[in-house]
Amino acid sequence: MTYRDMWAVCTRCGGKFIFRVEEQRQMYKRGDPITPPPLCTDCRSAASQAIVNESRNEPVVEPDAGPYEGVVKWFDESKGYGFIIQSDGNEIFFHRTGIAPGEPPDFPDGTPVTYCVEQTPKGPQAIDVERMDDEGEVDEVHE
Repeated sequence: MTYRDMWAVCTRCGGKFIFRVEEQRQMYKRGDPITPPPLCTDCRSAASQAIVNESRNEPVVEPDAGPYEGVVKWFDESKGYGFIIQSDGNEIFFHRTGIAPGEPPDFPDGTPVTYCVEQTPKGPQAIDVERMDDEGEVDEVHE
């Protein structure tokens, strides 16, 4: 498969953005159709975060909490944190405290996972992180 950066247009803001080779490769690895995302990076980021405009007293709109599917980019057990590549190609932080109960705290690179999203003062964070089996189902951990 040949990949190349290409222009796309955001359906929310109408701005042009680059649909990058890296994102295309991630889509291919997941078995998703290789099509440009409907939103640019800025609009995707805004859609995944609660936006508060206190000066206008607008209500806080919480993002959909999930669960979502992703792939572990890396996780350092000694540091206690890592990142998950989300289905839209963006990364989300996860901390060892966000690992689902019963899950061992080691997540090799490329591990398929499900997770929920929690808003923190530093931005969105993955919580309830669980491994998925080869068929895309959440692994049951029996102790």
